[in-house]
Amino acid sequence: MINKDLLFFCTICREKSDDEIAKIKCSIPHTVKLFKRGELIAYHSEPINQLIMLTKGKVKIEIVSNSGVTLPIKDIEAPYPLSASFLFADDNRLPVDIVALTECEIVYIRKEAIEKQIMACPGFMRGFLAFNSNHTQYISERLKIFAQRGIKAKAVYYILSKERNGEFDIDLSISALAEYFGVERSSLSRVFSELIKKGIIEFDTKKGRILDMKSLLDYYS
Repeated sequence: MINKDLLFFCTICREKSDDEIAKIKCSIPHTVKLFKRGELIAYHSEPINQLIMLTKGKVKIEIVSNSGVTLPIKDIEAPYPLSASFLFADDNRLPVDIVALTECEIVYIRKEAIEKQIMACPGFMRGFLAFNSNHTQYISERLKIFAQRGIKAKAVYYILSKERNGEFDIDLSISALAEYFGVERSSLSRVFSELIKKGIIEFDTKKGRILDMKSLLDYYS
C-alpha cells in the first residue's frame, strides 16, 4: 500500500484513493527511521541534504542559543515535513533542534528525489511551493511577535492581528500562546485578565471581542 504521507505536498494525489495512486505508480524513494521519546532527531547547524518527513508521532522544534537558553518554537504532529524550507537553500544548515516528544517515525527523502518529483508532477510542485510560502509567512509572524517589547505589546499585537470586525479568535490555549510568545503562562494570563477587568476586551474559550479599541491601542503603546 502507498504511504500517502510521502505525497504530502501533492495537490493532485492527496485527493486520490490508494487504488488511484497505485495505478499511476506515484511513489518516491525513501528510507525510514524510528525514534524514541526524548531522542534528538536533527540538530541545529546540521547540513540538510534530504527531506525529513514526520509520518508518525509528535516533535518539538526549538532554538538553543550559544549561552544555552532554549527558545521553544513549535510542537508538530504527523504528518509534517520538517526540513522543506531549508532543503534548497544555499546555506542549507538546519537552524533548529528537532526532538521527539513521542515515539516517532521519520521518512527521509533525498534532495534529488524531491527535485525529480517536482519536475515530474505539477501538483507536487504547487504543493511544495505553497508549503514553503506559508512557512515563510509563519516565521515572519513569529519575528513580528518577538519584535514587540514586553508581554503586553505581544498580547495586544496578537489580538489585533486576529481581529475581524471587532472580534478575534485565538486558536491556542493560554499555555500554548505563552509558549508561542516565549513568556510565562502566569504573566500572559495576568495581561488578559487586566484587559478584561478594564473592559477593553471580552474573552472566553479562545473567542473574544474588542470593546474599546482606543484603550487597546493605548495599552499597546
